[in-house]
Amino acid sequence: MVGIVLTEIMHTIQHLAYGYGSDGLYVSFREGVAQASPARRIVVVAFCGVVVGLGWWLLKRYGRPQPGIKAVVKNPLAGFPFFETVSHALLQIITVGLGSPLGREVAPREMTAAFASVGVNRFGMNEDDARLVIACASGAGLAAVYNVPLASTLFILEAMLGVWTQQAVAAALLTSVIATAVARIGLGDVQQYHPANLSINTSLLWFSAIIGPILGATAVFFQRTAQKFPFIKRDNIKIIPLAVCMFALIGAIAVWFPEILGNGKAGNQLTFGGMTDWQHSLELTAVKWLVVLMALAAGAYGGLITPSMMLGSTIAFATAAAWNTFFPAMSSESAAVVGAAVFLGVSLKMPLTAIVFVLELTYAPVALLMPLCAGMAGAVCVAKKMGFK
Repeated sequence: MVGIVLTEIMHTIQHLAYGYGSDGLYVSFREGVAQASPARRIVVVAFCGVVVGLGWWLLKRYGRPQPGIKAVVKNPLAGFPFFETVSHALLQIITVGLGSPLGREVAPREMTAAFASVGVNRFGMNEDDARLVIACASGAGLAAVYNVPLASTLFILEAMLGVWTQQAVAAALLTSVIATAVARIGLGDVQQYHPANLSINTSLLWFSAIIGPILGATAVFFQRTAQKFPFIKRDNIKIIPLAVCMFALIGAIAVWFPEILGNGKAGNQLTFGGMTDWQHSLELTAVKWLVVLMALAAGAYGGLITPSMMLGSTIAFATAAAWNTFFPAMSSESAAVVGAAVFLGVSLKMPLTAIVFVLELTYAPVALLMPLCAGMAGAVCVAKKMGFK
């Protein structure tokens, strides 16, 4: 239910902010932003900066400290400050709806984990049971908003708990499937991406094995740059004018690159669907990377799942064009899907989850597992050599 509510809030804000969808016809966020005037993009994103700066300043200045989900999983009986966590999640959804270039997936995970924490205290669970319930609730939030029950199960086991006991597997499967089933009642059985040409051949396999280490190193660099922000603590009132300025600049950049607004789905739609060329794909890589860092510097919160996917897909799509010039041709769209998964798996330290996550998002054929695994193996090895554990 949290997934349904947060998704509807985000979509409503997107439609109102950029003025599309009122005629009842389906228009993607990418198309809606592209239809909006340049002035409207700047004004909306600058207003997003006001919400970012003022919202998180108030929360940090007057609210109780908010631990991360992983910190609570380690110490589950401590729980979340409920009001602050819900407010924190709503701020993320509102700002992503207004065009923040960060992801939306942390908000439902935090809110579902906060509700689970209330239940843990209400029923007096011991520490081990509380840890399992909160981790499962967090993964179920991911399942609800992305329609990915199996990937969310792996996310709980691989990224949240780090254990694969029978009890953990059963609980993770149960909560992820139930969350997905309930979310489908309100949101439908939605396929997030519709790739145009996911053909698989030997050339794609070789390409994946070679691009994997390159993407692994790039993903490590991306994470290290992202960890340096924000410059100013969020409880410092100077963060407010900084956020307004940063987001106004992001809005100005969106005049030429509307695809960089939102979590990154727009860029993935272009590369997965073969609706761009290698030059534009490289430009989107550079600009998306820049605006993500700008948003983090401005004090915004948000996830990095879809932004990471966009960076990986645009790099791989552009590189595939060069590959096809000198070697036997392969599908650039398939290369983009492989790149999205590999970059995501390394940057968020969840390689198994990333592979299944991308397969579920795209309804890709199982045959794509071979290039996905080949690319991920090389990427993880390089990341480990670089000290990214």
